[in-house]
Amino acid sequence: MQVGKKVFLLSLLLLLLIVSCVYKHTKEFFDNSTVVTEEKVVKLEEKTEQPREISLPDEEIKEESVAVELLPADTKDKEVHESVTEKITKIEEEIKDPEPIILKRKDDGYRRSKGEFFYYELSEKSKEIQDKLYTIMKDEPFKFNRNGIEYLKKNDELLNKIYKIMINNENLKFEIAGHVSIKPDDKKYNKYISVMRAANIKKKLISMGISKRRMKARGYGDAIPFIQDDIKIFNRIEFNIIGE
Repeated sequence: MQVGKKVFLLSLLLLLLIVSCVYKHTKEFFDNSTVVTEEKVVKLEEKTEQPREISLPDEEIKEESVAVELLPADTKDKEVHESVTEKITKIEEEIKDPEPIILKRKDDGYRRSKGEFFYYELSEKSKEIQDKLYTIMKDEPFKFNRNGIEYLKKNDELLNKIYKIMINNENLKFEIAGHVSIKPDDKKYNKYISVMRAANIKKKLISMGISKRRMKARGYGDAIPFIQDDIKIFNRIEFNIIGE
């Protein structure tokens, strides 16, 4: 064989050998890179964990459960409404209306002429009216001007209550009794003021149409204090039934 042919064949074999080696190493490189990529993906997936559950304190869990219970569900709303209604009813039963205070004074110290009645001599119906008068006078005392005797317009609403009782019971006669203690050491002065107050109220009732024959104005000064809770109450006007 000629030398040129031998060289050609050797060159060809060498080229084939080089190509084979290059192919082998290229394949190994790509295979290894694929494995590395898959390993990285797996590691990333492991790092990307599902979010952990957050544990709330007991108090917050309770508040959350309450909030859920108060959601506008028909059943829950009905139960809550019934529960609240029961509580309100129970409270209303426990809170009782206070008994009205009925003032019943003693007749000691009051003057009565022939034919005039004291409280204990009145009929049951008249006693009921008298008790109502006592209560009105306790809750709403009359007010007077600076000199202490002149009737003031601000008393009209109070006097109208008395007037209605008088006009609706035309058979009854009344004593307008003044009680005053402005000067503790001056009984005459206190009696004068109490008489003048009673007289001015009588005058006002006459102007409203009540017959003067049905009324007597009297002043007792500071002689008959009304005692309530161990406290003496002097300044007041009383309307006492003295005839029926």
